[in-house]
Amino acid sequence: MADRESRPRPRPQRPLGTRPEGPRDRWDPPVRHEQGWAIPAKLGQRLYEKSKLGQRLDDGRVVLSPEEVLFCHWNRHLSLPSEHWLEESLAQQPDLLQRAVILDVARSGGEVLVLNSADSVASDGWGLRWSRHDKPPAPPLANADWASSGLQVDWPRLLKQVMNDDDQGLLTERYIIDEELDVTMYHVHPVNFSGALTPWQDLTDEVRTNLEQAWTAQVPCGEGVRLPLIGQAWPWPQVGTTHASGRQLNAEETAIFAHVVDGASLTEVAEKAHALMSLGIMLRPGFKYGCRWRAYDDDVDVTHAPWLVQTEDRRPVSWEEVCLAVRLAEGVNKIWVTEVDGQWLAVRRALPGRPAQPRHVGRSASPTGQA
Repeated sequence: MADRESRPRPRPQRPLGTRPEGPRDRWDPPVRHEQGWAIPAKLGQRLYEKSKLGQRLDDGRVVLSPEEVLFCHWNRHLSLPSEHWLEESLAQQPDLLQRAVILDVARSGGEVLVLNSADSVASDGWGLRWSRHDKPPAPPLANADWASSGLQVDWPRLLKQVMNDDDQGLLTERYIIDEELDVTMYHVHPVNFSGALTPWQDLTDEVRTNLEQAWTAQVPCGEGVRLPLIGQAWPWPQVGTTHASGRQLNAEETAIFAHVVDGASLTEVAEKAHALMSLGIMLRPGFKYGCRWRAYDDDVDVTHAPWLVQTEDRRPVSWEEVCLAVRLAEGVNKIWVTEVDGQWLAVRRALPGRPAQPRHVGRSASPTGQA
């Protein structure tokens, strides 16, 4: 209702038990160990077997990492080692609180995030995540890592991780934390474009001949050219926009037409567009959405664009910029895709404890939204 009071969502503060507002502690504090913080076997067995927390020692004790100590303090009634333990630990590890908050968020709703130990070779990320329904020893669901929102994205490293994870059937999961200690989760996966449109190489000889004749009647129009319609229609919907009883081609489409008809060299951007069009994709300008193209897997009059595509030269630098691009894309029910070393990667927001969004695998899976 219009007059209904709007209340901000509550933001967790995660108080400490060493403060009056903090949680009540039931378990004795862990003690320092060369590998972290050790807890007795009785409690350790429960945390390790039920929650998959810590690393088990030969004597039955379990060693927790500092972020696991905080997680167990907030969620398992474990006392902190001392009143000033957090401040002392932050002096040695300034990002400890960020890691602990992310661990708390990642494990919300019964999910299991198992952190990699220093000598672990299980993955090159921060840890592996299982869903609440399939816990270890079942295969993990995702390879998880984290970063602060202002950090620059190491795109080549991310690409390598995504391809390795994809080969193993894992999601590539990223937890991004801002200065308010609020966490946003993303899934990153490779995109193999495929569409139903007919590219130049598959057009009939008759259609190609008609298009070549239209090309000879070109006149400049904006940054591209204008071509006449062919029999009051246009037989190649992948290229151009019908307007004022003619077909308007933008700069990239003009370069592609010159290439397929006259053998002219392609610009770098036109070469990328031509490669996508060869896969049956239609590209339309993405200006309204802050990207290079919006990409269709069928005619623009038949379906909405599943993807917003950003080329490598315009790719975001920091996670803050990625967040802005993804938020805009998903606000109009599209998947944000960017290029890294010739490979297309999708970055999609996800919610801890919720199933991953399905990858786009064709027209039947196209999101619906306003193009």
